[in-house]
Amino acid sequence: MVSVVFFMINVLVNGCNGNMGKVLTRCIQKTSDMCVKYSIDKDSEPSFKSLTNLSEKPDVIIDFSVPEASFIALDYAVCHLIPTVIATTGFSKEEDKKILEYAQAIPIFKSSNMSYTINLIGKILTYISPFLSHMDIEMVEKHHHKKKDAPSGTALFFADAINSSLNHQYHYTFDRHTYKKARDRNEIGFSSIRGGNLVGEHSILFLGDDESIEIKHISYSRDVYAEGAIRAARFILNQKNGLYGMEDLLS
Repeated sequence: MVSVVFFMINVLVNGCNGNMGKVLTRCIQKTSDMCVKYSIDKDSEPSFKSLTNLSEKPDVIIDFSVPEASFIALDYAVCHLIPTVIATTGFSKEEDKKILEYAQAIPIFKSSNMSYTINLIGKILTYISPFLSHMDIEMVEKHHHKKKDAPSGTALFFADAINSSLNHQYHYTFDRHTYKKARDRNEIGFSSIRGGNLVGEHSILFLGDDESIEIKHISYSRDVYAEGAIRAARFILNQKNGLYGMEDLLS
């Protein structure tokens, strides 16, 4: 008779009291192979400040917080060699470089958006953008009023996908209020809307003189991002040190 042993994956949820932290916790509770070992937030117990005092280390960390709290979790993760999923957005270029340094010590999965379809749209944009380079390109994104960073990480992801397929010829414009001049042909403009309980809506606009093309993605539930983070956590557990993303997971 063969006995099968199932191992439960113990997760530390960093940012448990945020919108996504709550959804992630609920989604983990529905899985058969994961449990929430620790729920961490600035006002929780344990909190960000007491992270180093945990009695047992978790198997993986999933971070849906803010950049400052992400680095508190990363310091703990590197100290105890814990694979980490970073789903937080709003990092500066310097902070992204720092995360790359952390990835030399532990496996880190980082994505500005955990949705499969969002990343599929990114692939589509890299394909079609060279054929539409004669058109003006704009990003419009809408999120709930509690979202702190703007533009969204997803909007930047889309813009980067376009820019990479066009030899990085474009620069990004986030605020047109400060200058009075006509639009540059080699710019990608961003518009951010914050209000209500909008989960997330992104429009990529290719605008010409006689026609326009719009690619739109609307999220109706935050569950899709939590489910993507859970898939990423299962994936990163078996990886070598380094920085990984949705491209690695999907392939």
